[in-house]
Amino acid sequence: MKNLLFILVCTLGFVFSTDAQIKTPAPSQSCKIEQGVGLTKVIIEYSRPNVKGRELFVEVEEFGQMWRTGANATTKITFEDDVKLEGKEVKKGTYGLYSIPGKEKWTVMLTSDLKLNGNVAKYDVAKEVVRFDVQTQEMPVNIETFTIDIGDIEDDGALISLMWGTYLVSFQMDLDTDTQVMEQIENALAGTSKGEYYSAGSYYFRKGKDMNKALEYVRKANEMGEPKFWQVYKEAEILAELGQFKEALEVSQKSLDLAKAADYKPYIKRNEDFIKKYIAKAKN
Repeated sequence: MKNLLFILVCTLGFVFSTDAQIKTPAPSQSCKIEQGVGLTKVIIEYSRPNVKGRELFVEVEEFGQMWRTGANATTKITFEDDVKLEGKEVKKGTYGLYSIPGKEKWTVMLTSDLKLNGNVAKYDVAKEVVRFDVQTQEMPVNIETFTIDIGDIEDDGALISLMWGTYLVSFQMDLDTDTQVMEQIENALAGTSKGEYYSAGSYYFRKGKDMNKALEYVRKANEMGEPKFWQVYKEAEILAELGQFKEALEVSQKSLDLAKAADYKPYIKRNEDFIKKYIAKAKN
């Protein structure tokens, strides 16, 4: 009986001990952002400290001293393709993001050491991948929680920004997206489908490349089966860019007829506006 009582007491003690494990929020919450830029993806993983009424870089962190650029574990940034940061080449991969804050400028560094965490005294310059300076800017609003943002996104780059309190630091990331697309176009056109021809022609047009090539590709797409009104409209746009206004109007009218048949009002209006815009030029 005594042995049974002993077992019951131990079991209950284990249950109470387990129940007593209370979870509380982390002071600096973890965050992971994934952002597509061009044909690649950028991933940032970091922890986000709060100001909590303290004077930044005086009471918390220090100007002129290395910072893990976040809290807790090393802030990590991953590039799925080669990039340039402020004009400096960085190979695809995952890196630790560190910085030295300053009132006038910040020094930003990437390192291959992903386990340094906050032990900045052991920062090894030999493992450093890139280092550059950017201007410190002042924001008109106060950001309580440290924030890393990827914005101003274009086909070939984006702006990576660090924001905390009233401090803003931004650096440019550039990609060679055009080379990637052109290689795909060249490789794909050997056994090209209608959609690939249209995508290639549209890309040439959008990027202001060889308009004759753009016209060739879009026309090939339109000759392969029944063309759609948006494909025919693209041909009209390219013709207008080439100054072939009379033919552009004829093609736009065809797109208009197809759009009316499909009862797709946005392209009905777009073609009507196109015809009004170029009808005078076609008569000259």
